[in-house]
Parts: sequence; C-alpha cells; structure tokens
Amino acid sequence: MVTIDLEKCAGCGVCAQTCPVGAISVVDGKARVNPSLCNDCGLCANACPTGAIAHVVEPVAVRELGPQEKVPASELIKVKTVPAPAPMRRGVLPLVGATLAFVGKQLAPRLASFLLNRWTAAPPAGAPGRGRGRRFRLRRRGRW
Repeated sequence: MVTIDLEKCAGCGVCAQTCPVGAISVVDGKARVNPSLCNDCGLCANACPTGAIAHVVEPVAVRELGPQEKVPASELIKVKTVPAPAPMRRGVLPLVGATLAFVGKQLAPRLASFLLNRWTAAPPAGAPGRGRGRRFRLRRRGRW
C-alpha cells in the first residue's frame, strides 16, 4: 500500500512519471494515488525527492474473536508496519550508474590529489629536471 504525506509533497510530479501503471496523478499541486490501479511496486517511493511517499506493507489479518472469546494478555502481539525494501534493479544502466558513482566519489578525488601533489612538489635533489641535466653538471664542475 502506498501512502502520501501531503505536508511533505511538493507536487513535482516525479512519482507520477515513474509509476508504470499510471496510478499516481498530481491534483491541486499534490500527488494522489488511485489504489485500484496501484500494484504496490514501490517505484514511486524510491523516486520521490522529498520522501513524501511511503510503501507500507499491511499486516496479515487475524481471525476475529467472538463476543464470548477472550485472549489472555500474554498472547497479544503488537504488529508494526515497516516499509518494504527497495526492489533490486537489474540491467546495464544501474551498473553504469554505480560505476560512475564509484569513480566520482573514490577515484577522481584521489587522482586529482595525486596530480596536484606531483605538479606542485619540487624535484628531489640531484634528480634530472629543470636545469639539472648534463649542462648543469658540467657547469658546476667548471668544465664549461
């Protein structure tokens, strides 16, 4: 079951665009769900940028007791609804997205730091570099 918190909903329409069955529409600047069309896939909850949509799994109905039956207090169980986990996406695009995220967050900063350190660092003493070649050595020894 999909629920929408109308106070959080910005009415952006991202959820309506991602719904594969068209169960969500934006009315008066707020998202609305048609429960008869909704198939509880949870894609709208993943796409919502404000977190206004929650995909809630309903508890299993329990047999109702008659007026004469009583359940001891030790057997009462409180049921808490928890949001369903996000479905795993398959295909090439999620893999490409994960790879680009890894490169952007891990490799790019390290490579930039390495290159900046190499560019700004002075060459070690005696290493060939700017003015440290054969001519410099000959001039230093007085053979020029």
